[in-house]
Amino acid sequence: MTESSHRTTSRVLDIMELVAKHPSGLSLADISRSLGIPKSSLHPLVMTLSERKYLHYNNREERYYLGESLFVYGNKYINGIDLLEEIKAILLASNQASGETLYFGVLSGLDVLYLAKADLHSKFRVVSDPGNKLPAYSTGYGKALLSQFSRSQIESFYPAGTLASVTANTLKSVGELNDQLDVVRRTGFAYEKGESTDGIQCIGTTIVVDGEVLAGISLAVPQFRYTQEREQFFKQLLIDTKAKLERTIANHKDQWIYSGRQTE
Repeated sequence: MTESSHRTTSRVLDIMELVAKHPSGLSLADISRSLGIPKSSLHPLVMTLSERKYLHYNNREERYYLGESLFVYGNKYINGIDLLEEIKAILLASNQASGETLYFGVLSGLDVLYLAKADLHSKFRVVSDPGNKLPAYSTGYGKALLSQFSRSQIESFYPAGTLASVTANTLKSVGELNDQLDVVRRTGFAYEKGESTDGIQCIGTTIVVDGEVLAGISLAVPQFRYTQEREQFFKQLLIDTKAKLERTIANHKDQWIYSGRQTE
């Protein structure tokens, strides 16, 4: 918490962010232990959040879940952004052309935050939805986004030198990551092979407007459907999709609210 943060407000946000990370719910004791807030101080906060429906308390399980108010206001926010709808339409056209799933997202800390997904015409569905987060180093477009930083910056982001695994195929070291990022900087494309989801291979690239890396896109393909011949088609499709997205975002820059460079 920074000096300018309001203690109670920060606690309320910490509670909602913590519960959001645990779709199976959390007990009062879980929240208290995770956040280091005494139950006596925590109880009135979660009671108020529950009364206002930002949290939902299941009496039988004695656990807290995200509440319907977040859904209501989240959808009001999303529906108010025409730009995101235009982005989704572009992704959907590319989804139809390829029969594979496309993703669009930004950096959030050192994770990628999925903002849009197009899979209506996908022959195989990939389980990762808007609002989800994954370590950037474990995804195709996440690596593309990380490529905007130098080798020394990447090392400073991961001072331990090791990377936590998402799957058995996730990169293990910062050295491996930097070597891959060198290739991304040279070619413009980043790759993932079952590193965030078993059996799924991705190719990704960045969205750049006015010289600034704002977002990333990726195309996710079941590994048994990914061939060298199709890779060339995927690359051209991503180049075309990238150009359309960059034009669209440039024309609606006033609606863009994500930095695309946020790091921890």
